[in-house]
Amino acid sequence: MVEKKRPNYPINPRVLFLKILGAVFLAEFFVMFFMSLLPELSLALEAFLDALTLSILVVPFLYFFLLQPIQKTIIDHERTEAERSELKKMDIVKSEFISIAAHELRTPVATIMGYTELLSDQNMIDTLDENQKKNFLSTIYESSEQLDKIVDDILDVSRIESGQRIPLYKKPLSIKILLEKVLNRLSLKSNHNLILEVSTEVPENLEFDEHRIDQVIENLLSNAIKYSPKQSTITIVVEADDHGCSVTVTDQGIGMTKEQIDRVYDKFYRADSSDTAVRGLGLGMSIVKQIIDDHNGTISIDSKLSQGTSVCFTLPL
Repeated sequence: MVEKKRPNYPINPRVLFLKILGAVFLAEFFVMFFMSLLPELSLALEAFLDALTLSILVVPFLYFFLLQPIQKTIIDHERTEAERSELKKMDIVKSEFISIAAHELRTPVATIMGYTELLSDQNMIDTLDENQKKNFLSTIYESSEQLDKIVDDILDVSRIESGQRIPLYKKPLSIKILLEKVLNRLSLKSNHNLILEVSTEVPENLEFDEHRIDQVIENLLSNAIKYSPKQSTITIVVEADDHGCSVTVTDQGIGMTKEQIDRVYDKFYRADSSDTAVRGLGLGMSIVKQIIDDHNGTISIDSKLSQGTSVCFTLPL
């Protein structure tokens, strides 16, 4: 991180004022001291003392009406520069997001259009068997699902940015049953060993929004799958104590550095933005955190580079 340099101003008005005031009081002390030692110079010293007294009145005037406005101008200048720099950074981030979003939206749209075009050609259909047709339709459905998730993420972030809370519809539900549903759904597309461990202390029902917690679990598991080698193990451990019910997703993937962990909840942030990076808008974890916060829960990440990542979120009992 590049340290922001402050402008090098030769004079700090406040420090200058205090120095002048201190010097004036010190000079008055010495004048009164010398007057007691040298009575013959008392008239001259009294005149000097009067001048110093006048300066005590003048110095605050200079500070409040001259030096303080200068200091305010300096502070305003620094603040303006900082705000301008922050706006430039935001413009760069938003430009990158628009570019990534355009690419992410174009991919499923192109897939849908391509396979739909093939299936609308009667000559092509006649050459396909039933399994090929099912695969084509399955690909179209998955691309539509991907498109729907991208739009949902953008809408959620738009709500968060405008200061709105993500709408929640809580009701008593089983976290175990929800996890099993998500695992069954993802296991059809994954080549990983997904293991679910549920403690006997976990209550049968918790109060949460099914759709939103489903969104959280799928995001965490999808990240674990995307950033872990095939055939590796991903564990989901569910426990409960006096603080709440915790769900921990642990993988054996590429892991993250401390700097990446610190920024993982930032909107539009992607730990790997290279051409070979795993696709995504960089919105997922910021939305996950907002959903957990809105449930009055907590979320934490423990990760080591090249060793894997563990993400734990807790919901109140």
